[in-house]
Amino acid sequence: MTDHEPIVTPLTAERARASIHIIGQALQAGELAVTYSELARRLGMSKVNGQGLNAYLIEAAAMCAEQGLPNIGVLVVSQESLAAGKPMPAQGSLSTTFYTKTGLARDDVPAEQARLRAVDWAAALARLEA
Repeated sequence: MTDHEPIVTPLTAERARASIHIIGQALQAGELAVTYSELARRLGMSKVNGQGLNAYLIEAAAMCAEQGLPNIGVLVVSQESLAAGKPMPAQGSLSTTFYTKTGLARDDVPAEQARLRAVDWAAALARLEA
């Protein structure tokens, strides 16, 4: 680990795992995506405006990669884009650090979202519990 890589705290790991479950369950329920504020609310965060999610989503992406799953963070989107039926992460909400650390470019988001929607989430979530 280099000086530039933050240590993953137990809280970050817990919320990252919970984020995967929340988004996986949302997809099972037919939701297209989850907004930043909705994810923060479902995580039980005191600030439900979605601030502070970046570290959790970067760690969730790493956990997904370990399980051979697409990057779950691309399904955390702006309220406006979800309301318009074209869910996309907010332009400034996920820093370039998110895309760099998770190996995606912003242009990769629609294809990654499609891959996530094609996952058998019942099986994937069961694997995560194992």
